[in-house]
Amino acid sequence: MPKVVREYKDQARHRIIEAAVQVLHRKGLAGITMDEIAREIGVSKGALYLYFPSKAQLLEAILSRFRDEMMAKLERSVEEGDVAEGIAGTIDKIFSGEFNPVVWHQVIADSADDPEIREALREDAKRDSKLLQEFLHRMELRGRIPPQGDLEAVADVIYLALGGTIVQVSTRGDVAESRKRLVRVLRWILGVSPINRGGSPPAPSRTTRRPAPRARPGRARRRTGVGYK
Repeated sequence: MPKVVREYKDQARHRIIEAAVQVLHRKGLAGITMDEIAREIGVSKGALYLYFPSKAQLLEAILSRFRDEMMAKLERSVEEGDVAEGIAGTIDKIFSGEFNPVVWHQVIADSADDPEIREALREDAKRDSKLLQEFLHRMELRGRIPPQGDLEAVADVIYLALGGTIVQVSTRGDVAESRKRLVRVLRWILGVSPINRGGSPPAPSRTTRRPAPRARPGRARRRTGVGYK
């Protein structure tokens, strides 16, 4: 395939996906129709079917775009910044109001009656989990987080925390508090502390055990019925 043709097709796909994202923001998944997208970018509906024969395939492309954005945010936290803050940043469009969380809930609801959409969401979740596991593994190797053990389980718990936060933002509307809680939960999951930007060592954890006092030389301990005294 000539390079110019391939680049043209890539550009056309990109324009269609961008238009579909805009329609998704405004009308939800149910409002995404080929007629609506064609009007958005000013082309014929038939031209769209050449790139995306079904709504499920178009949804896969939209989710892939969201995934690319998510990974870009994570990559920015590789060299610097708080890893928990970086993960929380993957849903900053929810916190900022740029993306209405109700739309996402509608996509989930629509998947109950549409096997193709359900499969697209399932495959998307698998890819997200794999990429997050790879990211966490790199953070382990760089010493940014302690060894996690079962990375698949950790990734699952992180996604549950992200999903739960989206629900909180949808129902409670307290965005600032929801984000703070999410970061705190993510730090707990990963076993990391907030970055201390002042340069001094962080305060010891309350759960840190103090060493047991040594017995004084020459003094024997008398055993009682409830321990040593």
